[in-house]
Amino acid sequence: MRRVLLTGAATAAMAFCLASATQAKTYKLTVAAGQAPRALASLKMLGKYFIPEVNKRLKAMGSNHKIRWRQAYTGSLLKPTKVFLGTQDGVADIGYVPTIFHPDKLPLDAVAFMAPFCTDDLSKVTNAINAVYAKVPQMDGQYSKFNLIRLNGSGVDSYQLLTNFPVKSLADMKGKKIGTAGSALQWLRGIGVTSVQAHMFRYYNDTKTGIYQGFIIMGSPIPPMKYPEVAPYVTRVNFGAMYAVALVMNKDSMKKLPADVQKAIRGAAKSWGPIGDKGHIGAGRWGWNTGKKMFKKATFSEFPQAERVKWANAMPNIAKEWAARMEKKGLPGSKVLTLYMDALRAQGVKCARNWDKK
Repeated sequence: MRRVLLTGAATAAMAFCLASATQAKTYKLTVAAGQAPRALASLKMLGKYFIPEVNKRLKAMGSNHKIRWRQAYTGSLLKPTKVFLGTQDGVADIGYVPTIFHPDKLPLDAVAFMAPFCTDDLSKVTNAINAVYAKVPQMDGQYSKFNLIRLNGSGVDSYQLLTNFPVKSLADMKGKKIGTAGSALQWLRGIGVTSVQAHMFRYYNDTKTGIYQGFIIMGSPIPPMKYPEVAPYVTRVNFGAMYAVALVMNKDSMKKLPADVQKAIRGAAKSWGPIGDKGHIGAGRWGWNTGKKMFKKATFSEFPQAERVKWANAMPNIAKEWAARMEKKGLPGSKVLTLYMDALRAQGVKCARNWDKK
């Protein structure tokens, strides 16, 4: 009888192993981005951290499933402004989406840009954004209606000012033409400046040819883009780090995956966010320090805090204006703004202006 029981147990174990081997499957997933990994720390960490971390988590679970990854960056599959649509349609399974390209589809994600002059600590900005996501269902709803799941978010290091004239006070800006991109144009309102819509790949030539006399950009691209050659006055105004990126996944692609693979992806994405933020904070410091060493003829200076506060208060309350526009669309703009500011304050952040108050 004992021999029969042992044989039965062995047979059952063998059957289980055979069934597990049969059920093991390799899933093909494509990750896409329009930018080059070398240009953005959080994007670089998709290949360097997120993908290996998913594989690591699957192995730690004892999962028999594997993923065959296809990485398509630098616009090789989808251009920067097309990653959202391409992931929605399933051209890519996972997409690195700059939220600033889609104010029509992701209007609530603009809240950080509407509240500048807060902090250069990107991790605190992202923490505040995630706190809003946890309390406002409409935040995730922005993605859900486009057949997408927001896995996590990240951002970019603090924005600074580069000009071809010295800037020691807000008064020095009056009458000048300044270029910048997207929502950052709002930061130039009310200070006597003519703002010009542009982007980082135009700043060098446009300043050189006199289209404008300066521009607003993050600190990290300063050395590689050689901006101080044409805008030698580099002023650390610290407009603030900004939430600007969402890592998204196609809903149908996610549904096709077994539970353990889904869990590994969600878990890796959750830890990717803080790592990407840390990379951007470091990149911002690197950009400033390396720029000072590279461009000996340039002047790197700190904008006085009193002038920074004066700048913030000279602007119209762009945050409350934004919140009102959201409310007209039936979106909880005021709630999102208040929760965001409260989440920053809870982390000890003191903005130059309480955008939800006045």
